[in-house]
Amino acid sequence: MSFDKFKPKYKIHEETESYFKLRAEAGMKSYDQVTVEEAREGNIANAKRFAGTTEFEGTVKEFSVPSKQCIDGIPITVYRSKHCDLCVAPSVFVYFHGGGNVVGCRQTVDTICRIFSRDAPCVVVNVEYRLAPEHRWPSNHEDAICVVRWVKMNKGLIGAVNRSTVGVGGDGEGSRMAALVCHEVSDLGYQVLVYPSVDLRRNYKSAEEFAEMPGLTKKMTDWFMGHYIDHSDLSNARASPLLQTNFDTLPPALIIIAELDVLRDEGIAYHEKLKEEGVKSQIFTVKGVTHGFFHLPGHFKECCLRAHEKVSKFIKANS
Repeated sequence: MSFDKFKPKYKIHEETESYFKLRAEAGMKSYDQVTVEEAREGNIANAKRFAGTTEFEGTVKEFSVPSKQCIDGIPITVYRSKHCDLCVAPSVFVYFHGGGNVVGCRQTVDTICRIFSRDAPCVVVNVEYRLAPEHRWPSNHEDAICVVRWVKMNKGLIGAVNRSTVGVGGDGEGSRMAALVCHEVSDLGYQVLVYPSVDLRRNYKSAEEFAEMPGLTKKMTDWFMGHYIDHSDLSNARASPLLQTNFDTLPPALIIIAELDVLRDEGIAYHEKLKEEGVKSQIFTVKGVTHGFFHLPGHFKECCLRAHEKVSKFIKANS
């Protein structure tokens, strides 16, 4: 898979080119070419190789959120940097990993959760929601709502205080869950949507333009969607937040876009929709990168640094 056809129009960041070169040399396959189990293993291996580590002083604790739909509860990891001690009321940032609703887990976003807890600083809640095809739509959406409601009621237990703000965020399909939570849970402080998937119908110019772009191809999005949701549900507003009709109570948004991404234009459309509806929204486009860079700061050092600084400043401003 090559960037050559895109180079006349776009400048590909050197971190992007080297990332896909390294993946190819390692023989890493696209998710749509392997089984679900192999895709999940590959996703974890990719994060182990490219997410890197970061300095972090503080506590990392495991909790299980009670749920009627999950016998053993919904597992979460809570990060509380020592820098939270300097805050009168550290914010709580509930984060949903990406992975097309089929792959991904808490482990793949461990590094960035530590970064945000340290740099915002805030208490970060990393959520292990259910995945498809074992649990199709709207299972993970229900898990997201359950966790956020529990967090709002248990701030003291996880290292915050009663007046701490609670915000939500995620990347890819994780950001779709964060966006939908904002429509169903009141009194949230902010939302951070990283290359958000907000309209599963995918009728956008970027979906066509980057259909063969390394990172997230049309074949991959079709593979993910086929495992996750029935075609008849794509236009359900509980699946595609852009189709919601009431935006009155939504919190301020930060939307981070990857320039070379099939999801680029729907993220921009959601930003415009939020502004039209009177919701404060800011957008930040990272040039020369594809979908999937955000949780891999071990490799995308420059691109992630700029995006992560935006997130930490945004959380700080809305805490």
